[in-house]
Amino acid sequence: MNFEPTMHKLSNGVTVILDPMDVATAEVSVCFKTGGLDEQPNEYGLTHFCEHMFCKGTARFPTKRIAMDYIADNGGSSNAQTSLFRLEFVGRIVARNLPILIDFIADEIKNPLFDADMIENERGVVIEELRRSLSRDSTKMRLFVDKNLYDLYVPEGSVVLGNAGTINSFTRNQMLDFVSRRLSAHNCLVCVSGKIENSAQLLQQLEQSFAFLPTHDVTVKLDLNYTPHVLHNFMPERKTVVLEILFPDLWDDTPENMYKNICVGKFKKCLRQRLFDVLRSENGLTYDVGSSGYGTRFSGVSGTRIETSAENVARAVALIAKTAHKVYSGGQPTDDDLARYRNQNELADANFLENNAERCSRLVGDWLFWDKVYDFNQHKQMSDTATSADVVKYSRGCFDGAISIITHGPKFDGDLKQIWYDNFK
Repeated sequence: MNFEPTMHKLSNGVTVILDPMDVATAEVSVCFKTGGLDEQPNEYGLTHFCEHMFCKGTARFPTKRIAMDYIADNGGSSNAQTSLFRLEFVGRIVARNLPILIDFIADEIKNPLFDADMIENERGVVIEELRRSLSRDSTKMRLFVDKNLYDLYVPEGSVVLGNAGTINSFTRNQMLDFVSRRLSAHNCLVCVSGKIENSAQLLQQLEQSFAFLPTHDVTVKLDLNYTPHVLHNFMPERKTVVLEILFPDLWDDTPENMYKNICVGKFKKCLRQRLFDVLRSENGLTYDVGSSGYGTRFSGVSGTRIETSAENVARAVALIAKTAHKVYSGGQPTDDDLARYRNQNELADANFLENNAERCSRLVGDWLFWDKVYDFNQHKQMSDTATSADVVKYSRGCFDGAISIITHGPKFDGDLKQIWYDNFK
């Protein structure tokens, strides 16, 4: 299947990416570069609350139920999401009804009711969503890392969701002011991946559907400051400890560094496989060895994540350090390893090319940070031609940055940072 997306500009500045595919559906994303990082502390959760209200009715579809039934009756679905960096409206529909989905999303953004009674009702829904999120161990772990490594902290809440105090403080006028300030044609992308019968007609519809957007510039924040730490997140209710060993990313994830980061990725894959052999197959210390990462493409940290019993933590760190040094200093992966990875990647590449949701998501991500179209073919060519010598070359220094070791769970014994340095040799 081909991957030949094209970028266009509407007359008001909206960016459009069209990604034609030989499938029966179309995936649509309307994404704005604005999110939790662009809010002031007293606004944390405002973008997310507004996201809810965009989906709570318009004059044409005055309730969420009417709107959901309308899209479902036309063979589609729609949703919205908020992150630190984006406010995104997404949908998928049978290809013949793509104009219906585009018209529907545009109406949600242009004509939301922001009804006062609905706002009060939805306030409770958003608070319950917050409580549900905070009850999950995965959320507790992520928020602990965000707070200590990136100073992203909201008491009893999060930057994206806010907390009960901020959620209860938002007024209708505040929401409308947010919409007028943060949504613009200049920070908007419309991406369509899937069956596109007539690109010219689709662009003409997009021109009409999104002509309402204002054209002011919107400042955005896409980077964070990293502070290394070795910390334990005491979670006595857990039976095991989650261990994360993190280092700053060696190369910024920019288009210019694509090949270097591909090489680093192959080194890390080799390391994970060796760690799996050592930690699970040879020593029975963990069920799996995974990767972990936080931050942004400009200020990211990444590394190894395992889960093990409290009494095994110190030993696991020692084995990870010894194995990492052995792989790092041994010129691995080999050319045979890289040939095997190329064969393994064929399935992953096929899965990506055949999935319009994945294609759309990747295209949105590259526009969000780099204002460019993701080039799958270039990425694949670089990946297939990477040599073991270049993998070694561009992975040099990956353990030289300031280490963070984060653990979550019951108490255990051992100075993990010292254990790392004692064994990374």
